[in-house]
Amino acid sequence: LDIIEQFVSTVEAAVKSCSNRIGLVQTSTTNDTLGTVINKSPLVGLSRIGALVKNLLIKSDRLFHIVVICTEWPTMDLFEKIFSTLLDNFQETWKNQINILCQKDDEIIRVYTNTIEGPMSVSISFTSLSIQKQQNPQTSEQLLSRKNCLKALYAINSFQWFQSHISTEKHAPALIRCLRYKTKILVKWKSLPSEVIEILIAHALSKSVSAVGVFRRVLEYLSSGLVLYDGPGLRIPWQTDEINNIFDKLTDQERNNITHEAQNGLRFMTFGKLNKWLEQYEVPKATKSYQKRPCSDYDNQMSAKRQCIESENIKK
Repeated sequence: LDIIEQFVSTVEAAVKSCSNRIGLVQTSTTNDTLGTVINKSPLVGLSRIGALVKNLLIKSDRLFHIVVICTEWPTMDLFEKIFSTLLDNFQETWKNQINILCQKDDEIIRVYTNTIEGPMSVSISFTSLSIQKQQNPQTSEQLLSRKNCLKALYAINSFQWFQSHISTEKHAPALIRCLRYKTKILVKWKSLPSEVIEILIAHALSKSVSAVGVFRRVLEYLSSGLVLYDGPGLRIPWQTDEINNIFDKLTDQERNNITHEAQNGLRFMTFGKLNKWLEQYEVPKATKSYQKRPCSDYDNQMSAKRQCIESENIKK
């Protein structure tokens, strides 16, 4: 975690430095007035999103996300400026350790590095809080797509909801990590969004049941047909202005796979074999090793005497 935190913090510091440089506007100077420097940064701030900020990381996580929040609708010009100046704003010790790529289709900047824990990367996306109110702003500049900006804003709202509803619950993070681990190791469950797990666990925790009961209820929700097309679906709680089913983007096959695997998990849990469903090795039982007590001289003498008596009896 220390390595991850150091890497992500370094990327954030570099982006903030880019913001400060872009925002510096040098005004014209005359004989009567002095030149002034005004900071008009187009960036409001940064926000971490995803498992990192929610404290839901598992061992296999190597991709982390941050969002650049802009004052207005982010433009392609701003995107390219950040990309072109980002490397120069890293500390000298990091410049030779990172690689920066631009994914224009997704409008994301990726920062890669290699650590002792393996390769890691941070994705940088862009959004603005005013995008939801604006439909098609009239401007000559090329804007980033509304779809990608709303996706980043969606992730920020997801974290805010998580922070107010789940982060304070005692067993919630551990339960979410267990189910997230399952989505990483099983192909059939890779399409299950982490947000679904969080919403279901929050709902189960509201019933005041134990941690085991919460885990069972989540599997019951999924195995009962919640994900299927003809099922009830699941509303996204942080989108109060719209009623959207969080499973809308899943295919028929993905819905069936999630439901079937949840049913398998429920069966394993019923028969006390949940560790097999999670594909974990059984914990070996602790065994005590007893060392033989060394024989004393008296014991050795008695043993020798006994053997002599037995041999004499045999001769007779």
